[in-house]
Amino acid sequence: MIRLIIVVPFLLALVVFSASNQDPQDMWMLTYSWKCSLGVLALSVGALSFLLGAFCLWVVEFRQGRRARKAEQQVRDLEAQLAQVKAILANRPAVVAAPPVEQPVVTPQPHLTGSEEQTNV
Repeated sequence: MIRLIIVVPFLLALVVFSASNQDPQDMWMLTYSWKCSLGVLALSVGALSFLLGAFCLWVVEFRQGRRARKAEQQVRDLEAQLAQVKAILANRPAVVAAPPVEQPVVTPQPHLTGSEEQTNV
């Protein structure tokens, strides 16, 4: 929506400028010269800018599409590996776990410092 708010007034101004500037003018670039109306020149520059922007966007989309296809392939590979592991675990005989061995409970003894030992003796 914001793009339309920006692009539509710009295109409207470009068309109005093109319609009001129809007189041919002498144009030159370095040693090359030609006659062209300012309106046609403005429309040509606008069209060229649009095509350049579309090309840049296409390049970015192509890169992102390639990364997305690569990520999707990796997901499919990982899902196949997961299915393989699940099948192996399903065919494996159940292992009965031994009951846990209880560890003797050791209560910590308070450590007496040298000054406490002398007063308790």
